[in-house]
Amino acid sequence: MQGATASGTLEASTRRDVYRLLRERDYYPIKIEKVLQVKDIKDLSLRTKIASKDIAVLCKQFSTMLEAGIPIVRCLDILSKQLSNRVLRRLFTEMYAEVRTGRTLTEALARRSQYFPSLFISMIEAGETSGTLDVVLNNLAQHYEKDYKLRQKVKNAMTYPVIVLIVAVAVVYFLLTVVVPTFISIFNRGDMVLPLPTRMLLSLSNFATRYGMIVLLCIVLMVFILYIVLSRGKGRLKWHEFLLKMPVMGTVITYMISSRFSATLGILLRTGIPLVQALDIVKKVVGNEVAQKGLQQVQDMARMGGGISTPLEQLKLFPPMLIQMLKIGEESGTLDEMLLKTAEFYEGELEASLVRLTTLLEPMLIVLLGGVVAFIVLSIALPMFEMTNILG
Repeated sequence: MQGATASGTLEASTRRDVYRLLRERDYYPIKIEKVLQVKDIKDLSLRTKIASKDIAVLCKQFSTMLEAGIPIVRCLDILSKQLSNRVLRRLFTEMYAEVRTGRTLTEALARRSQYFPSLFISMIEAGETSGTLDVVLNNLAQHYEKDYKLRQKVKNAMTYPVIVLIVAVAVVYFLLTVVVPTFISIFNRGDMVLPLPTRMLLSLSNFATRYGMIVLLCIVLMVFILYIVLSRGKGRLKWHEFLLKMPVMGTVITYMISSRFSATLGILLRTGIPLVQALDIVKKVVGNEVAQKGLQQVQDMARMGGGISTPLEQLKLFPPMLIQMLKIGEESGTLDEMLLKTAEFYEGELEASLVRLTTLLEPMLIVLLGGVVAFIVLSIALPMFEMTNILG
């Protein structure tokens, strides 16, 4: 109705954007007030980076709509309403308002770089520039889906040993503080000399009963302090160097670094991103300080116009096969294709290494737990047998 007033809410980044959106709809704003949505802000503050699984789903949906001929602005509007992740819905609602007012998708993403990986933003920029955004999004969907599966395989491989270790500690603590003390009074009644294993067990039981919780709190505090030290600066670098030198774990980490390096660099080069810029992104996603430091040197060499196979070989970090594939790719001009094939190979090698690692850890933990329980049972049984012989 002409001359009527209306009120409502509209999501946008600035008051000017709100004014433009209203004028596009033939409204004349009288008053614009900022509304603070605490729930959405809380959602954004809980997570600083979007998970690989959510990005893979986003890229699949986005690329499908673009292939169907839907404009980018309309795609953003649909995604802001249909994405299952609340944080992504909020971000895409804001980006939809910005893109409608003239910003590019890359500019909108760059303003939210704390939530999206640098690889994702750089690829979107390359796709927008070249007009192949649908193809780029499809490649990103495959990349992040593989990355998610890789992370899940690593987590699953380490879950079982951690659970067994926690159960072992809980069982031993229960035996020392609940079961063993019931036999102390029985052993103290007799005048016999207790065997050495039994005396050791009784000392451990008394210590665990009196100081068990204090020791547990000290261990938790030490682990927390160690985590802080090893997650920053030189401590993190030394820790990553130590992990790479471990017999089986070092192989697993090397394959993981090789897989991430090859997959990320391959997809960046295929999109048309220059090598130096691509290396700047790759070094941030390999997940290892030693590799990151080495790739910085490789990037410096690449700026001078040289290849990357020779400086990578000098690092003595990556497997020989990866170096040879890089040399073939540089000589034939198919570096991106060789990198993607190498990534697939090392994904398989990583999976096999994880199986070997769990196969090695499982019997070791079972033997350790069985040995501790056997020691406790034997320490209790020896004096009981001796008391039975005396009574007999």
